Amino acid sequence: MKDFDISKLFWSKCRSRLLEKFFLEFESWNNEGFHMRAIARELDEQINSIKRELDNLTEVWLLKFKEEAKKKIFFLNTNFLLFKEFKEIFIKSYNPLDKVKKFFSFQKTLELIIINESLKYKMFDNWKTILDIFMIWEIDKANFNDFLWTTFFNKKIKYAIITKDDFYNRINYWDKLINNILTQSWNIYLVDKMKIKDALEK
Repeated sequence: MKDFDISKLFWSKCRSRLLEKFFLEFESWNNEGFHMRAIARELDEQINSIKRELDNLTEVWLLKFKEEAKKKIFFLNTNFLLFKEFKEIFIKSYNPLDKVKKFFSFQKTLELIIINESLKYKMFDNWKTILDIFMIWEIDKANFNDFLWTTFFNKKIKYAIITKDDFYNRINYWDKLINNILTQSWNIYLVDKMKIKDALEK
């Protein structure tokens, strides 16, 4: 099925991105609110566009605001008539795979990167995968964990990273876990310098 472009439903890409931010943060137990300029920086949108959309959403009572240090802090109004319906729309339409692929495009030290396509449904459905992400060689784990936290809004992502030596040792001993990870359904090979997918297909 073709990916759903939610901006066409809400008439404004800026508005849809803004609401996506609020609802996904809410889903991860964060409804403390955001300042207009901080949102504009994070979403890389013009401040005037953000202000216009925040005003519109406040006018229809989907957002509320409080004042702190003479600044307006906007947050979701959980008493909004269609709050649950809106939340479901944004959670189910959120697809983090593009962000994952972009992140890994800068990780040049990895010899193998396998992600499971079920990651796109992580916000609303926990598929029973053995592993969500499997990597071989080296990565900055602190940076990677920060990325997962902000991309999946506190949802648990199962990943593993091992060295090439460890991988080949496990293969030589017919390690069942490694074999199951490599052959699980919906795997996407983002990087495969070791030609593992070709070997499996042969």
